[in-house]
Amino acid sequence: MRGMSLLFMLLALVGCLLVLGGGSYALRRVIAYLGSRPDAVGEDSGPPSAVSAADREHVGGYVFAPRPDGEGREPEDVASSVRARAANLVALGRIEEAVRVVRERAGADEERARRIVGALERSADPGPALEP
Repeated sequence: MRGMSLLFMLLALVGCLLVLGGGSYALRRVIAYLGSRPDAVGEDSGPPSAVSAADREHVGGYVFAPRPDGEGREPEDVASSVRARAANLVALGRIEEAVRVVRERAGADEERARRIVGALERSADPGPALEP
């Protein structure tokens, strides 16, 4: 029984070597064929030409996400419950407490929390204050 499993493992190892060797041979042939074509992709055609701004935006299939324009869009980045609580505190004039709430509940740092609260202060409709 033991000799049979050893023979099977040896046969499997030889099969793997044949598959890997055949794949390597086929890949080398394909690369050689593509390299011999006149319109080969890897051809060095000298220094690169100037790249336009539109081409730089789509390098490698990736598109950069647009950043918010100014600070007016910051409150959209936090949960609506946190935004409502902070807007309520801003309406009551408790700015520092609003900053603390945004920092704690939204996980923002001090600077970002101040920008969010500042945007809430500048908003056209702060809403009614719910607490006296």
